[in-house]
Amino acid sequence: MQRQRVILDLDQAVAALLAASAADAHVSEGEIVERALRAMDLRALVARIRARSELDEDEAMGLVQEELRAARADRAA
Repeated sequence: MQRQRVILDLDQAVAALLAASAADAHVSEGEIVERALRAMDLRALVARIRARSELDEDEAMGLVQEELRAARADRAA
């Protein structure tokens, strides 16, 4: 996967939380930001699926997991 450098201006408290989270997880701050954005996107996907269907939360999450697996398989190919 290609990476793109971005610059963020964060509140000092949020920046400190980011640094602490990265240190605790032994990963880069960029990795923490990426994980947070992906988690936010996952919640948005679940909300869109639920809004368009009669699925309950567990069924919607199952569908999301299937779609994520398919997307990851496509990227790996």
